[in-house]
Amino acid sequence: MRICFLGNDERLEYLRRHASPGTELDNLPDFSGRFDRPASVESRTDELELARWYIERAVEAEARGFDAVITGCFGDPGVDAARELVRIPVIAPGETALLTARMLSHHFSVLTPLSSTLPIVREQVAKLGLRGSIASIVPLDAPIEEIRSRSEALKARLTELCNLCVERDGAELIVFGCASMSLLGDEITHAVPVPVVNAVKLSLKAAEMLVGAGLTHSKVTFPYPPKLARLKTDE
Repeated sequence: MRICFLGNDERLEYLRRHASPGTELDNLPDFSGRFDRPASVESRTDELELARWYIERAVEAEARGFDAVITGCFGDPGVDAARELVRIPVIAPGETALLTARMLSHHFSVLTPLSSTLPIVREQVAKLGLRGSIASIVPLDAPIEEIRSRSEALKARLTELCNLCVERDGAELIVFGCASMSLLGDEITHAVPVPVVNAVKLSLKAAEMLVGAGLTHSKVTFPYPPKLARLKTDE
């Protein structure tokens, strides 16, 4: 199967190392498109910019014959709109991680980069109907660029925060609510007494599962936009 990952080369190589035999991954390196991708996502404004970038590339991926698309931001910007425009599965890291967390535990904590991203995660949790399953949503208080530094000090803070959620909030599982943070999961999970959900790795496995099962999103839930359909009819 061919899966298009809408993210940078570092994460693409990470996913290739965890892909099942027969899974090919690419990130459209030769496609420029009309929209720019923000350097990091720390606000709704950043999410709107990234959403347009994702949507355009999801359409291109389907046109090139990919079997599924994986977006690369935990906030899942543009995913629902992309699903309206394509028929192949569009995997949302945040949605995938949060729903899997509820499957594996009854109460879990979500770690988010900044205090300013707390409301965004709360909205995401509410949309998925998971408010009753949240032990806590806690900010790491680190901008994305600092998280990407992967410093030992940062990893120590992250580990301490995970354990605090377990001991203080009763978390039975931890979700890293940031794709950059998720990449640190493999390095600290041994120091946390509950499962730690890596949204990046999990998204790949969700894509492989849906493609392997012959499933995609419902076009009743995500119908093709009527205005665009009329334009196609008029052409």
